[in-house]
Amino acid sequence: MIIKSFTAETVAGALKLIKGELGGAAVILKTRVSNPTEFTLTGSRVEVTACVDEGSLPARKAKKIAQHNSEEKKSPLKSKTLNASTRKSSAKNSTPSDFVAKLEKKLDTILNSHNATESVCNLDPRVKPIYLNLLDADIPVEIARQLIKVIEGRLSFEEEVEKIGWQVLREELDTCVVPDVRIEPGMKIAFAGPSGAGKTSALAKMAAFLSIQKGMKVALASLDNMKVAAYEEIGGYAEILEVPLDISGAPEKRHQKDTVLLIDTPSIMIQDSLRSPLTEKIRELRPDIIFLVFSVSARSRDLVDSIIQFEELRPTYLIASHLDESRRWGGVLTMAKYLDIPLAFIAASPGGVGMLETAESTAIARRILKIRETADEK
Repeated sequence: MIIKSFTAETVAGALKLIKGELGGAAVILKTRVSNPTEFTLTGSRVEVTACVDEGSLPARKAKKIAQHNSEEKKSPLKSKTLNASTRKSSAKNSTPSDFVAKLEKKLDTILNSHNATESVCNLDPRVKPIYLNLLDADIPVEIARQLIKVIEGRLSFEEEVEKIGWQVLREELDTCVVPDVRIEPGMKIAFAGPSGAGKTSALAKMAAFLSIQKGMKVALASLDNMKVAAYEEIGGYAEILEVPLDISGAPEKRHQKDTVLLIDTPSIMIQDSLRSPLTEKIRELRPDIIFLVFSVSARSRDLVDSIIQFEELRPTYLIASHLDESRRWGGVLTMAKYLDIPLAFIAASPGGVGMLETAESTAIARRILKIRETADEK
C-alpha cells in the first residue's frame, strides 16, 4: 500500500495531482487546510492524503513513489521549503472567496461519497445489491436506508432477497400513488413546475385525453408570458384539438361551467421576487387541481432543494415526465415522499406525443431495482 499527501491551491488541484501520480484507483483518506487562520495573509493551501494498492501501479512507478516517500521522511525541511515557496506564488492567483467556494463544494462531494461507502459497509451482504440499485436509481441515501431497514427485518432463508426488496419498494410506492383522479366539467386545472419539466406537454396530453377519449368540453389557457413562443406552442395544441384558447391572462372571467379549463403557467423561479407574484396569480384563479410536473431527468437532490418553492403552490397531485429519457426513476419516490403529495400520472414520451399514463407502483419498483417483468405481471 502506498500512502502519500499532495498539496495544492484547491482540492481539485490536489485531486488532479493524485490522479496523475497514483492513478484513478487511488482512495482519498483525508483532506485538511493548511494555516486556515492565516489565509488572508499567506494564501492557505489544501493537503489531500490518498492511498493506492501497489498492485494497481506499474512496477517502475510504484518503486519511484516509494523511494520519493522515503526521501521526504529523511529531509522534511526540504519539503516544507518547497511548500512555502509554492504557497507564495499561488497566493497571487487566487482570492479567499474563490478558494473557500471551491473547497466547500469539493469537500461536500468527498464527504457524500464517504458516507455512501460507510453505509454499504454496515449492511447485510444480502441486501447490498438492492441498496446500490436504490442509490443508482437516484433515491436519496436517507430514503434508501429506511427501505433497507424494512427489507432486513423481513429477511428469511426461504425467500429471495430480490423479491422481498421489490415487495417493500412496491408497498412504499403504493402509499405514494393515487389510482384515480376525478375530473368533472367546470373544473379549473393548473399545470405548474420548473423550467423544462414538460408542463405544456402534460397539459396537451390531458386535453387530448379528456376531449377525445372522455368526450368532455375542454378549453386551454396560458399565463406564461416569460417563455419564448409559449403562446404559439399552446396555440398549436389548441388548433390540433380544435378547442378554445384564452391568452388574456384572466381566463376565469370567461370560464364556462360545462368546460374543463386547463391552465398553463410560467416556470417556477428560485427568486422570491419572481416566484411570489406567480404563486399569488395561480391562487387567485382558485384552481380545483394543481398538477406539479417534474422531470425524472433532474437529479433528486436538485428536486429536494426546490421543495420549498414547490410547496408554496400547494399542488394537489404530481406528474412525472421524461421517463423515457432516464433509467433513473428515483425522483418519483423522492418527490412523493418529501412533498407528501400523491403521484397521479407519468409521461413516457417527450413533447405532445403519447398520452398521460396512470402511475403503477409495480412497474416503477421494477424499473428502480432493475428487475425484469415476470409472467404474472404481464
